[in-house]
Amino acid sequence: MNLITDPWIPIRRRDGGSGLIAPHQITDPDDPPLTLDAPRADFDGALMQFLIGLLQTVCPPERDREWRRMLAEPPTPDELWSRFKPLAFAFELDGDGPLFMQDHDRQLTGTEVGIAALLIEAPGGNTLRSNTDFFVKRGHVDGLCRICTATAVFTLMTNAPAGGVGNRTSLRGGGPLTTLVCFDPGAVHQDEPVTLWQNLWLNVTKGAEQKGGPDDWFPWLSPTRTSEGNKAVTPQDAHPAVAFWATPRRIRLDFEHTSAGACDICGRHDELIKRYITRNYGANYTGWIHSLSPYYQQKPGAEWLPVHPQPGGFTYRYWPEWVVDGAAALRRVAEVVAVFNRTERSHDKYWVTRPELRVRAFGFDMDNMKPRCWYEGEYPLFDIPDADRRRAFGHQAMEWAAGADLVRQYLASALREAWSDRPKDLAGDFSFVESAFWDATERGFYDLLRELAVVPLGNDKAVIQQQSLSVEWHRQLRKAALEQFSRWAERGRWEYEDPGRMAVAHETLRSRLKGPKLKKMLGISVADPEERKGKGRRK
Repeated sequence: MNLITDPWIPIRRRDGGSGLIAPHQITDPDDPPLTLDAPRADFDGALMQFLIGLLQTVCPPERDREWRRMLAEPPTPDELWSRFKPLAFAFELDGDGPLFMQDHDRQLTGTEVGIAALLIEAPGGNTLRSNTDFFVKRGHVDGLCRICTATAVFTLMTNAPAGGVGNRTSLRGGGPLTTLVCFDPGAVHQDEPVTLWQNLWLNVTKGAEQKGGPDDWFPWLSPTRTSEGNKAVTPQDAHPAVAFWATPRRIRLDFEHTSAGACDICGRHDELIKRYITRNYGANYTGWIHSLSPYYQQKPGAEWLPVHPQPGGFTYRYWPEWVVDGAAALRRVAEVVAVFNRTERSHDKYWVTRPELRVRAFGFDMDNMKPRCWYEGEYPLFDIPDADRRRAFGHQAMEWAAGADLVRQYLASALREAWSDRPKDLAGDFSFVESAFWDATERGFYDLLRELAVVPLGNDKAVIQQQSLSVEWHRQLRKAALEQFSRWAERGRWEYEDPGRMAVAHETLRSRLKGPKLKKMLGISVADPEERKGKGRRK
């Protein structure tokens, strides 16, 4: 199987049908692919990055004009084929030469493991040996078809979590957050839905064609770089394209002991791959900046570290940090997102009918080597190309998100006080309450941001507009918190209910919601004038 010449990428077409395509067929003009259609969410995310990496490596646009033209007028499949075909020798999954993302040593010695170990959620070796695979059981995946095997290999290399001594994480650490730019789901171009090509091309950045050649771009074509003695691979040691093709794990698939059957992931009939050989101390990538991930610093001047998903999911509290560059001093959005923050999109003939863009975020929430959850979500991306306005906009959005998080804390504390005489000792998972609060306030947050996005800078009228929007956000947060308190306060066991205690907790919550700490955090510099008047509230 060859990942350049063979159809293996699952897609859904404009007419609603599904099928498999080779990479150069992503621009099929007759019935173009609209989306990927992999059997797993993490496979979908990995395949997006595979195709973006392929385009970024071999055909990045040299000028803005070229990039914009190709967004609306994609290259033909034949043109893409002429670019991809010379790389085919580097994308063989099995055979006698170098194999896709596999160790350069054909006779690799190490540990033989079942093919399920390629999957992020598979129980680790210690778990299997101690028989503690209680929730994610062994034996559900015994054999994979070649297509799912290839996808699983790339997914593992892209997300590789910690895996014991010498088992290296991905170039962005274990389970990185990926943020891609995409069109609004309802966007159309020339009366047709936006295609897979257009959503891929949004994430290919301008730049001269990659220097060097396949031996520089794809690590598996050269002798394996290992990390014994803490040896590392830095950006100075390798080609920039390696960011998409890093191979932190040493593996060699076993094609000699296959058996015919149905793939345990997609159900496709094939000669199933059952196992592979792995060895620790693969390449240890340090200091890299990947164009598809946001980064943060622990202190000024420190190393930039990739962001990773955290428990609780993707709420709008992360929106300023992941979407608006310059919103926070120790944060930087993904390079592909930063490009669109700086791009003027109005009155551009190459943009589609509905020009609003979105940021799609996804990734594993990892607890060391154990995945807790796969998260994904979408966020609006506003058109504010002026750097000063965007910075002020981002700062205000940060204040609003921080204020919402403070209200979330007030609400959780009040409910504990309503439910128990000893609220600090009250154990349990309160995530259901927090999720309900974020859901109840999300639409209002984005609606007010759309109003804020068009507020100019540098005059008294703008300051008044901004204050008015902050006051309205304060009102919405108070309303949502009190409604959520009323919804949940009486959901405990009736024999423990205490009306007096609930009344005190309710009044404490009301007081905190009107207090100066929250107003200051929201950027409200004066008392709410509508509260003083007792009228004129926005509905």
